[in-house]
Amino acid sequence: MEKGKKVFIPIVTAVFLILVLAIFMIYYFINREHEKDIVEYLKDLKSYSCSINIEVKNGKQHIEYNGKQMYRLGSGYRLELNDKKRVMIYKENKVYVQDVENNKSYTLPLKVDDVYNMTFIGKYIGMLYTAENIKYSIKSIEGIQYALIKITIPCQNKNMSYGVLYVDLKDKCPTELKIYDVKNEERLRVQYKEFQPDPSLEDNLFEPVNM
Repeated sequence: MEKGKKVFIPIVTAVFLILVLAIFMIYYFINREHEKDIVEYLKDLKSYSCSINIEVKNGKQHIEYNGKQMYRLGSGYRLELNDKKRVMIYKENKVYVQDVENNKSYTLPLKVDDVYNMTFIGKYIGMLYTAENIKYSIKSIEGIQYALIKITIPCQNKNMSYGVLYVDLKDKCPTELKIYDVKNEERLRVQYKEFQPDPSLEDNLFEPVNM
């Protein structure tokens, strides 16, 4: 009888380990399918618009902006800040700035804009194809399941070491982006609200205006 127990226990242990491994593998492949679907969905968007809240943090100050963000394939990006007091059009590797409050307009090279340029969802998704370190995970926050897409940012700015994009698994809409520095401290947070996939956007929204 004692000998039978000794044989039975290893068998039960082996079956248990096989079940745990099977469950893990199923969970892993389901998550990978979710991740693939989300990335493909965001990558294939022809346009989008959303309200945004941007928080920029550093050792000396905490700056917050509210506004709206728009994108249309072939036309570029549009960023409106603080009730359209500042409007920026991103296209052809340039940033066309409309300073409505001071009645000025000017153009900047795209490379000088690290912060605002990183807030665009399309820019972040685009880095998935060039980033060396990409990690996916699933997280439940207040009963909502999110896909977290973490990538290393190919940037010389030490305040932008890596980012984590939060995407609602149910509707595949981005809800938040967090950017961290080399010391793992949060430096930039962008909240996306009222996300509209593939809306009809007028041509003039992406045309620079001389003031």
